Amino acid sequence: MYDTILIPTDGSDAATTAARYGLVLAERVGATVHVLSVVDPDRFVTDAVGDVDDLVRRQRALLTDRAREAVERVEAEGPASVEIRTHVVEGRPARVLAAAVDDYDADLVAMGTHGRSGVDRFLFGSLAERTLRTAHVPVLAVRADEDDAVGTDPTVEEILVATDGSEAAERAGDHAVAVARTTGARLHALTVGDDEPARCLADRAREAGVDAVAASRTGRPHEAIREYAGTVDADLVVLGTHGRSGVERVLLGSVAERTLRAATRPVLVVGP
Repeated sequence: MYDTILIPTDGSDAATTAARYGLVLAERVGATVHVLSVVDPDRFVTDAVGDVDDLVRRQRALLTDRAREAVERVEAEGPASVEIRTHVVEGRPARVLAAAVDDYDADLVAMGTHGRSGVDRFLFGSLAERTLRTAHVPVLAVRADEDDAVGTDPTVEEILVATDGSEAAERAGDHAVAVARTTGARLHALTVGDDEPARCLADRAREAGVDAVAASRTGRPHEAIREYAGTVDADLVVLGTHGRSGVERVLLGSVAERTLRAATRPVLVVGP
């Protein structure tokens, strides 16, 4: 399962919610957590009149203090049994995050999205979009809506994995089975249409000692996934993507992209 979980944070409610899910998984699997906050130099205002160097120094100090507070807040919420390391790095966020995945040998990235009105902006032309497109490890995308009870402790008791029998779906299914086995969660294998892929995946899960059920629905896949997730009160939705070149297709005009846009619960995206 996971040995190292990377949690990027900017101190927002969305990032805080994602961090809580990452910490819960870390406690369940015994993973080390790296909490990262990035000081973006593009946010420095350099067109003011006066001592520009002094202004940049003060802005850097302010943003660094905020970043340090953000990582310390996550660290303070971590269970005593979880080893947590904090990092504050200056640089372009996408580059820093991509490098951190390799530098810390991360197995999972847990990051937030910003509510219904902002999720389109966040997934397109944003750090989350770039991470989902380029990361070679699974990405847990967690959204905090303004109506969410951010202080609620997250649980991982019901896992929904959508499958169509494709290679990408099989990979996501194997990952979902591993997460369910490690966390003790029940696994729901869902197919939209022919139920054979779901039944096969549920059988594999049971052979691995996981409590699993198979289900099939009709209609538009992303709507069926969302409806079924609400019916079983899924704590986590797992989806597969079709490789780096295909992730752009998956995120733009596909089941995964549409599911991510409308998700009301965490979505774990499993790439190659």
